[in-house]
Amino acid sequence: MRERVTIEAIYNMDGDKLINYPEGELFDRTLSDQENIGVRIASLGTKNGGVILVGQKDLKGSGEIVGISEEEFQRTFSQAISNVKPAPLTQSKIIDYKGKKLALIEVRNVGELRPCAYKKTFYERKGESCLSLQPEEVRRYHLVYGGVNIESLPTHASENDIDNGELKRYAELLSKDEQTILESIIKDGSLTIRGVVVLSRNPVKYVEGAFIEIQKYDNILGGPPVPIGASIKLSKPAGPLIEEATQILLQNLPVERRYDGAKMAESPIIPVSVIREVVTNSIAHRNYRSNEHVRIRIFADCFDVSNPAVVSEKMWSDILANHTTYHPNEGLYTFLNPKNLYEGRGEGIWKIKEELERLRKIEPEFKVIGDSPSSFYVKINLSQKISKDVKMIRLTSMVKKNEEITSSKVMKYLGISRVTALRMLNRLVKEGLLEHEGTTKTSKYKIRKIIPFQ
Repeated sequence: MRERVTIEAIYNMDGDKLINYPEGELFDRTLSDQENIGVRIASLGTKNGGVILVGQKDLKGSGEIVGISEEEFQRTFSQAISNVKPAPLTQSKIIDYKGKKLALIEVRNVGELRPCAYKKTFYERKGESCLSLQPEEVRRYHLVYGGVNIESLPTHASENDIDNGELKRYAELLSKDEQTILESIIKDGSLTIRGVVVLSRNPVKYVEGAFIEIQKYDNILGGPPVPIGASIKLSKPAGPLIEEATQILLQNLPVERRYDGAKMAESPIIPVSVIREVVTNSIAHRNYRSNEHVRIRIFADCFDVSNPAVVSEKMWSDILANHTTYHPNEGLYTFLNPKNLYEGRGEGIWKIKEELERLRKIEPEFKVIGDSPSSFYVKINLSQKISKDVKMIRLTSMVKKNEEITSSKVMKYLGISRVTALRMLNRLVKEGLLEHEGTTKTSKYKIRKIIPFQ
């Protein structure tokens, strides 16, 4: 009986063996184009994993060694893997063979995440072929594997990549010995995604997109925001990552000054607890299968955060309607909780809303954009909510004293733009307090006589 060769053994074969090795369930060869590579990655990821040799024609044909351009291969490989969902763990290398360059791609199966799709079509490796799956076959995979804990999947990181200082701190906080903690984040000799995010010195090296990018912008009237300087990119263990991102936000937001006699005290315009909770949620609840990263943008009047989401738009609507909680990465919470990085289990969004309401800030914005893949968007406004109310009160008073007004008069009286003036006037029209007459150039607003002001 022929001994089964492992994926690792194929990946480490010398050139002479590779170019003559027969194709099968664990091995395939192809030329360097995105479609061929993408379909093979998805097929092997669905089944048992395998190795792809790029740069040689099929042995059933000529078996000609065409070779590759290393730069072109890296670009093509990146484009191919970005279209595979869920993306299996891969590693690649370039080998020289008789004056030609070839590429090898090792693909791990995605385990409980099966099956894999390339450009929304599911594939499976069957013998020497990569075949698309029929709907009933996809359904069978989903029934067998059901829900999946993504954070428990292994990566290419090892115990040597751990930040030992962080490991020691968690051992003290969790009242556990270091070996027990290691056993909870190591699978098949590798750090899991949870282990990389929480303890790896450089998470982005092993989990694509596992970093935060922060960019400040200058708001120019009448034009799009302009970036100020280069963006800051942070990749480090979750605890220090959250703390540093929080501090950068604090340093770039305005402060409020209060006086007690001659003594002045400064405090952040947005509480530290709110900022830290927003940043923590972006790390703890992001979709670690996505190759996108967390983005934080700082403007003069707000800051916003977006990250790959696990929830869909429908799930988010249900959460808002029923005030339910959802923890896609439960293990990350176990680590972050004793560091007091959460303000409340599953209550973070509601606590942010309550705190900003207490401070009379404009209501924060939370929403899910898109669906599979989706992103979670948070916008925290710095302005006081009462400022708009005061202007609306002044407008109402103005309307009472004038039977007929125009947007130009409102602009001059309130010191606002034409767009804002029209928005405020149209709000009173919708509320039934004003009537709108005329075209854009001769537009006038009159009090509705049938609904007098109180």
